[in-house]
Amino acid sequence: LPAQAAASNAATVKTAAKTAKVAKAAPKKATAKKTSVNRLKASAKKVAIQKKRPVKRSKVRRAGMSPSQATLAGLRKTEDPLMLGSSVAYVMDQDTGEELVVKNADVPLPIASVTKLMTALVIAESDLSLDEKVRITREDYVRSTARSKMANGMRITREALKAALMSSDNRAAHALARTYPGGKRAFVAKMNERAQELGMSDSLFADPTGLDNRNHSTARDLGKLVAAVYQYQEIREASTQPVARITAGKRSVRLATTNRLIGDPSWKIGIQKTGFTTAAGRCMVVQSDVGERRLVMVVLDSPSNAKRANDMRTMRDYVAAENRFSQEFAAVAPWVIF
Repeated sequence: LPAQAAASNAATVKTAAKTAKVAKAAPKKATAKKTSVNRLKASAKKVAIQKKRPVKRSKVRRAGMSPSQATLAGLRKTEDPLMLGSSVAYVMDQDTGEELVVKNADVPLPIASVTKLMTALVIAESDLSLDEKVRITREDYVRSTARSKMANGMRITREALKAALMSSDNRAAHALARTYPGGKRAFVAKMNERAQELGMSDSLFADPTGLDNRNHSTARDLGKLVAAVYQYQEIREASTQPVARITAGKRSVRLATTNRLIGDPSWKIGIQKTGFTTAAGRCMVVQSDVGERRLVMVVLDSPSNAKRANDMRTMRDYVAAENRFSQEFAAVAPWVIF
């Protein structure tokens, strides 16, 4: 009996010790749990504060936001009686050569995709068949932010000329030059040769697309180029259609013009080409009938597409008004005037 009592007491002591141990551990667990909750709350609070704070983002310069070469040279500040927004403006009578509007017309500047008019002229004057098919390759994927509908492996005829002139497609223009006899280098050499033959003494061409800013010309030189390409019906048609479709294998590719003046019934346009790069600004050349005159019109480095078109309208309206005044003045007898 004493032995049993001793064993019972020992068990009781053991149980009490375990209970005390558990009791001591419990507060630790509760404390640990409370600390963990507090940490989570603090972390959530920190995240909330960070969300409220304005995030400092590095400024990314968008394409076209840098000043053009003409703007950097201060040409846009040049005053003119028509108050044009473009740095360069030029209007010439296509038949007589009379210059009707002249603003910085002799300053050589990048001309962006207006280059493609010379590309078209070289193709039109070559012996190459426009029905011959050319294949678009990865080599034609020139670096540009402009989108192209010409995909790798696509086979199209030299109707690619329409894509180059209407939609200003760079891959189409590059493919035309690449498949020229002697390749792109021979093509560019021919572009410069034709420029000299046309008297474009202040012009240089380095590539067929206009993406290379070494391509440059003056408004007066571009007047000569427009007059030359006007002689080719295929170029007139390709550059002035508002929309068109070309066949590429089993696919039909839809093209649309980049010129907002096309489709305007108040214009009679025979040739047109637009262009834009950061260095060149927004450019446009147009051949149009105004009254009884055929005019070649050029604007370079316009601040926006809308201003580019408005400057063209301003110059056209000015010439039209001058024509009306001349006709009315010629019909009046001298003794009536004096």
